[in-house]
Amino acid sequence: MALEFDPYGLPSEVTTPPSALVGMMGLDINTKATHKAVWEAFALNRRPDRIPLHFSLLPPDFQLPPMKQKRQSYEWYIPKGILKTNWISKYLKHIPALVVMFYDLDWNDNNWMDKKNDLTAKVQALKSVVGGRNSRVALVLVQSGISVPGEDTGAAEKAATLCTACDVPAKHLFVLPHSDAHLIGYTVRLENALSEIAWSFYQGEAKGVQGHRDFLNKTNHTLLFVRHQFKLGFFNELRNDAQTAIKHYAQCYRQLLELRSTDTNLHEIRIVASIVNYKICRLDFTLNLPRDAIAQFRRHIDLFRQRTGPKELIFEHYAWLSKQYQIFGDVFEEAVRIGLPAVQTQHPGFYYQQAAQYAVLRRKTALQVCKDVSGPVSDLLEGWDKLEFYGQRPWRPGKHSLEPPEQHREAEGIKEVQYHELREVNHSNTIIPLFSSAISQFKKYRCPRIKRHLMVQMAEEYHQAHDSTKALTLLNHVMWDYRSEKWWKLLSSASTLALQCAYNTASLMEYCSVALEMMGRKLDVTKQHKMRVHENLTKILKGEPPEPESNTTCTTNRGVNEVREAWMSLLGSHMSPITVDMTTLVPCLEVRTSFTQHKVHVDQQVNVVVKIRNSFVSTLYLSSVSVTTNIHSYNDKLIETNSDKLILPPNQTTDIDLNFMPLVEDVGKKVKVTEVRAQLGGSDSVVGVVLQWAGVGNEGVTAHTADTPAFLEFSVLCQDAYDTAIPIPETEILPRQPQLSLECEYDSTALVWEWLPVTVHITNTEDSPIADISLNLGLDSSSPTSLEHTTQVCTSSGLQSDKLGSQVCGFRCGDLRIAEKSSVTFYVKSLTASERTLHLKVEYSVSLTLGVSSVQCPCVSEKTLHIQARIPFQVSVETQSLKFEKVGRVSGGENFVVVPKIKCTSHVPITLTHSSLSLINEAQVVGSDVRSQVSGTELSEGEVGVDCFCVAFSETATPNSPLSLGQYFLYWKRSGNCEVSPQGTVRTPLPVTYIITNNSTTTAELAVTMQVSDAFMFAGHKEVRLRVLSGCSERVCYTLYPLLAGNVRLPRLSLSMESHSPGHPTSLDPLLARILPSHVYIMPQAKESDPTVSTVTNQLSTLVVS
Repeated sequence: MALEFDPYGLPSEVTTPPSALVGMMGLDINTKATHKAVWEAFALNRRPDRIPLHFSLLPPDFQLPPMKQKRQSYEWYIPKGILKTNWISKYLKHIPALVVMFYDLDWNDNNWMDKKNDLTAKVQALKSVVGGRNSRVALVLVQSGISVPGEDTGAAEKAATLCTACDVPAKHLFVLPHSDAHLIGYTVRLENALSEIAWSFYQGEAKGVQGHRDFLNKTNHTLLFVRHQFKLGFFNELRNDAQTAIKHYAQCYRQLLELRSTDTNLHEIRIVASIVNYKICRLDFTLNLPRDAIAQFRRHIDLFRQRTGPKELIFEHYAWLSKQYQIFGDVFEEAVRIGLPAVQTQHPGFYYQQAAQYAVLRRKTALQVCKDVSGPVSDLLEGWDKLEFYGQRPWRPGKHSLEPPEQHREAEGIKEVQYHELREVNHSNTIIPLFSSAISQFKKYRCPRIKRHLMVQMAEEYHQAHDSTKALTLLNHVMWDYRSEKWWKLLSSASTLALQCAYNTASLMEYCSVALEMMGRKLDVTKQHKMRVHENLTKILKGEPPEPESNTTCTTNRGVNEVREAWMSLLGSHMSPITVDMTTLVPCLEVRTSFTQHKVHVDQQVNVVVKIRNSFVSTLYLSSVSVTTNIHSYNDKLIETNSDKLILPPNQTTDIDLNFMPLVEDVGKKVKVTEVRAQLGGSDSVVGVVLQWAGVGNEGVTAHTADTPAFLEFSVLCQDAYDTAIPIPETEILPRQPQLSLECEYDSTALVWEWLPVTVHITNTEDSPIADISLNLGLDSSSPTSLEHTTQVCTSSGLQSDKLGSQVCGFRCGDLRIAEKSSVTFYVKSLTASERTLHLKVEYSVSLTLGVSSVQCPCVSEKTLHIQARIPFQVSVETQSLKFEKVGRVSGGENFVVVPKIKCTSHVPITLTHSSLSLINEAQVVGSDVRSQVSGTELSEGEVGVDCFCVAFSETATPNSPLSLGQYFLYWKRSGNCEVSPQGTVRTPLPVTYIITNNSTTTAELAVTMQVSDAFMFAGHKEVRLRVLSGCSERVCYTLYPLLAGNVRLPRLSLSMESHSPGHPTSLDPLLARILPSHVYIMPQAKESDPTVSTVTNQLSTLVVS
């Protein structure tokens, strides 16, 4: 019997997609390249869009299977079975629908007659071979050129002569031009024509089958009705007519169900039913009718689910059901692969899963009904894979009867089948691939929970098949998901199986990890089981092999001894301690590590608390506990080996305190817990088992901090310090707290463009001298980027530098003894009016005694400064005529006046030290002695200073074009003191002096008149005549006596000059109105009881008249 034979599955000829068989003769592909190219064009690399044809290269001595003698009557014919096993393969492989004879012959060939006769002989010989089978014969002439018989009269005559000689229809003669460029196109066209001829053969065969209907009767030929409908469906399937094929297959299935079935013939009926059902479902999927296919399959299963057959062979029923689901799953998956859409609730995975379940049930029932079978009794199963009819028994071939012909032989045959099922069938090799296919489908359609369930079942099957290594691998994946989703019941079941697998494979690390998990409080395991697991774990620590697990697959003494020897060999060898990763487990030991503070100064001790909760029912012992950090220099100090502190009482939390002193070089670094390790067992342990937690402990799967609400009420209700404690995983090493007095002296309001002094006073209040003092001053790191380019900070040595930034770093200040003071002045320039935050950082080192050693400890003192910058003044410039009238246009050579006006906006008085005018080449200042009119002038907030320059354009200036005069330079500083602006007091003399200067070349005759005012009395000449020589000046003095308080108008001074026309003087009053102040502020008279108010006097500005 062939090993690959499956009596409950479908044979390969049934699952092969049927296509018309076309035989090809006359092609010598070994010696002729042309023939090889033609063959490859037909048979190789066929695209899905081409017509489904199966081409077979026939040898010259090709023979068809012999035909059986045709019956003249079916009256006395009794069929032996339903469907013959060789009939499908006969039409798929041996009986071609069309035989094509290829021959190299051109129409203009020189040896036309000889080749025609040779071809005629070959065709006649071929017809004698296929004549009885009605297979069609076609002739293809392979030609080197392209010619069409209809266009060439000679070629048409030769074609007709050739058809007559070969006795083939004209439609069966073809010409195939051999061209490398167009061979595929010619082949496809020829293929279409050949398919029509081949399909006509199958149509004729179908008509022949239909012709037998008149000779059949329902009494004796019910099996033939089924067989003929199947043949009709198969012939139409070969013709690529799926609709008609489904129609005949459905009729075949209905007639099959009408057969009377008993335990004797049931196996044959359901095997044939599975073949017909497969054909129907596959064609439905091909026609994109998935609902019809699913409905047909469900109906098929419902009809045969209750037909179990004889009780002795009940496993055959489940084997058949398993195969049905597997076959439909394969067909469904193939349809999905082609393009059929599937959904999460209907996909091939469900059918693979059900097939696996029935396969498991097959093994279970086989073990029950076959347990008494001792050995083979005969060779009744010989030839089981070579029977004449599908589904028949090998001990009664060719007999389709309702009752067994020989009861004794039937009983022996059943025992043979039982022995074959029990001894020669590897059920695990059938079940595991089904689970694997189902898992891949559920994974594809995103059904994770069903996938995990199937993985557990697959692991159980591997365990049953004595392959515990693969079972353990599957369980590890599943248990991780069960832990993360907190399916404790499922995890308990999976852990029990994993412990058995770990024992069978002598996997020490896996055994310890699963054992520690089963000893915990989360898994639903009895106390006795936990104690037994603990005893086994204790034996392992002492170097002794554990006791076998219950329900293990090592049922025989030999198997148990082999596993025990493997454990003894493993534990007896000198082995290094094994490490068990506890991070993702839910073991009996839960660890949570925490620093006591988030930040620690470098001169303080860092404390680490390791909380270990023992949820086992008995006391556990550890030999050491260690904590690993990201800074390795502290790891050797974070170890606890005192056995008295490492005793863990049951259901209690034990705190282990560890500490270390930070190093000076780690200032500014963060110390983070990266790992916690604990060695299991006491001093008498032989095998080292190290438990390892990544991070601060069980924060992977079993962390409860994320599930703990942040309410005080919950902490009270929980009453568990372990659950409610929030670990601190890292701490930052800060510099030592500075004992240094730091004061800053500066004006919080700065003026734009000035160097604002910031004086830092440092006083050493430490208990020892300080050294390496370094000062850093600059913009705060949180300041906008735009301020970095508009802020300059420097010391006194950098005031003249043109390369300044917004930071001064590393300014050394030397050393300071105890109580000694030092001062450093920085200068800050603000180029824009905005608020600035400066950060002052003073670094120094001080000698400290940490433990038994003395170290230089760095300290940092920081301070934040806030400065608001504002614009000190605003400058506006006007151009005026010599009459001090505002002008916008001047002529070349004409003198005019440039009047800059400076308005003070500073919060403190400023002093204008100097001003100048830088003109363009086309303009120059008039006169040689050019002086600033505002030099030494002090302005307070709101006051305005006016400067004046006389300017003229040269004759070369471009007329009617706007010109920029140049630049006005103004030098200023903060005033050292504050003075009161010009003002007077009621009933207090106020002296006024007018200085009149003659800048002309002639003597000026002037008349000065002081007008009367209601606000002032004055002493001095009311009218006076003056003669002022050229280049000389005269003074006119008055003493004003204010009568009113407030902004009072001054008495108006009138000035006229004698002209060349006597009696018609020229008035200079418009000029005086522009340049003389018109008002003065008069303060009220101070009260005698207010000593804080004093009399203030001042002089008005000097008037210069040209």
